[in-house]
Amino acid sequence: MNFQFNHQTRIISGAGELANIGTHAKGLKATHALIVCDPFFKDSAVSNRIQTALARVEIKSQEYTDVQPNPRDYDCEAGAKLAKDHDVDLIIALGGGSAMDEGKAIAALVTNGGRCADWDAKALDQHMLPMICIPTTAGTGSEVTFCAVIDDTKRHFKMAFQDEIHLIPTIALLDPELTLTLPAKATAGPGMDVMTHAIEAYTCKVHNPISDALALQAIRLVHENLVQAFQHPQDIVARENMLVASSIAGMAFINANVGSVHALSETIGALHDFPHGLVNALLLVPTITYNLDSNWQRFADIAEALGVTQRPSVEETARAGVAVLQDMIGQFDLPNLQALGGLNPDEFDALSEKAMQNDLTLDNSKTMTAPAYKEIIEQAYSL
Repeated sequence: MNFQFNHQTRIISGAGELANIGTHAKGLKATHALIVCDPFFKDSAVSNRIQTALARVEIKSQEYTDVQPNPRDYDCEAGAKLAKDHDVDLIIALGGGSAMDEGKAIAALVTNGGRCADWDAKALDQHMLPMICIPTTAGTGSEVTFCAVIDDTKRHFKMAFQDEIHLIPTIALLDPELTLTLPAKATAGPGMDVMTHAIEAYTCKVHNPISDALALQAIRLVHENLVQAFQHPQDIVARENMLVASSIAGMAFINANVGSVHALSETIGALHDFPHGLVNALLLVPTITYNLDSNWQRFADIAEALGVTQRPSVEETARAGVAVLQDMIGQFDLPNLQALGGLNPDEFDALSEKAMQNDLTLDNSKTMTAPAYKEIIEQAYSL
């Protein structure tokens, strides 16, 4: 029962809440904001609304849209230079996990200096700039986490900024209206990323009572709302529940950890530019199936959060939960790893060995091996 739980981000949730962005920014005493956003939002109505709201309270602003699906170190460094050159004192990250992670890296480099690689897995010296995160997908939970995953383009490695004191978004603004027009694939993949965060947070070796409670509630919310949001994208209640699930799963895993799904997903993602949430969705069931006998009761708890009624044995309940997950994922008609293109079976051994070197492997609920990783890749490749 010895554990720490950190949460300092103010969460503001509600349909239409974007209209209050100026008030929130003014409360942080901002004078010049840099809006770090996915290219999709360049000169968009949403970005214009933010800039107009900021201008009303006399806060200058400009966009920075060099954000790629797996954020690159050189984009973060260029963004930090731009922020310094214009005396930016507030970062507003608009978009998915990539925009928010890049925004964190920029905010950290402005106050701490150096390059991204200088801070890989190291505590920061100074607080990053104040930051408002506005997620437009329900996925990474980055709006509440003290971590940013950035591609080291020289080492072909996903490095992590992580600091529970100095890398905390100030405000997470959850406005479900911003998610109503998401295409189906941008609903399903990120939504399964939320599910993966919650399941791995609950089953990893370093969970705690608070992260457990959050993780199980996130699992319930995703199970009850993701398919609904996928099939009925204008259902604002389902959209809001998914945003909340994403944030509470983020709070869970950042105070516990994730495991082998993410270790393998990050390894594949460092070499192939596949959507992170989609890869997690494809790896989730094969990895859970491997992990089941590490703790039948925990996986049975997950099954019950997925709506499974208790079976005659805890093992049967746990396996029924896997079946529910498999059925849920099947409704999204996701491509397998092979269909994504670019991944060659000749790489499987090297990817498996590389995943073994990822620190997340150590906290997986069951001891991993390179052959086990290879088998998981093979299953996801030929689903």
